[in-house]
Amino acid sequence: EDKKEAIFDETGKMISPDWFDWIKRDGLLTGVSEYYIAGKDEKEAIFDKDGNQISDWFDEILKYGLVEGQSKYYIAVKDGKEAIFDVDGNMITKEWFDDIEPDGLVKGESDYFIAKKDGKVAIFHKNGNRITEWFDKIGIDGLVKGKSDYYIATKDGKDAIFDETGNQISPGWFDNIFLDGLVRGESRY
Repeated sequence: EDKKEAIFDETGKMISPDWFDWIKRDGLLTGVSEYYIAGKDEKEAIFDKDGNQISDWFDEILKYGLVEGQSKYYIAVKDGKEAIFDVDGNMITKEWFDDIEPDGLVKGESDYFIAKKDGKVAIFHKNGNRITEWFDKIGIDGLVKGKSDYYIATKDGKDAIFDETGNQISPGWFDNIFLDGLVRGESRY
């Protein structure tokens, strides 16, 4: 109606609390959760099937996590920065980052997530605390995806394996370390 969008149930009853400029075709509409993302005046917010607004209005909300039925978390974008929030609106990250990887916490795979700041990345726990130093790159396989207690980090073009407490377990830095085995939780090697 007037180029606006609303959600209706199978009886024709309007369940969205208002007409929106757009509604993303994920979550409730695809049957994977009770949540959906709606936009108005260049901002987006999450609503539940009963029409309750779950999040504040942000520049963008990524569909991963809450809306996709993967976890109770979601990533919001404001002024080009990203942060993680839970279903109750609590900010999980202690700051806004340049980028946040949806794998791990947001996708319901582990209690960890990777965030990028000033060209470097680190792993954080869901309590918001950083558990690694800042690296050039960190692989999502292993600790972040919940496959093992290990991860591969890259610094100055070299790879090393670390455990969840930050101890380096590889006997040095190498040109390349394969994910097979230890990092993927397939073996001790």
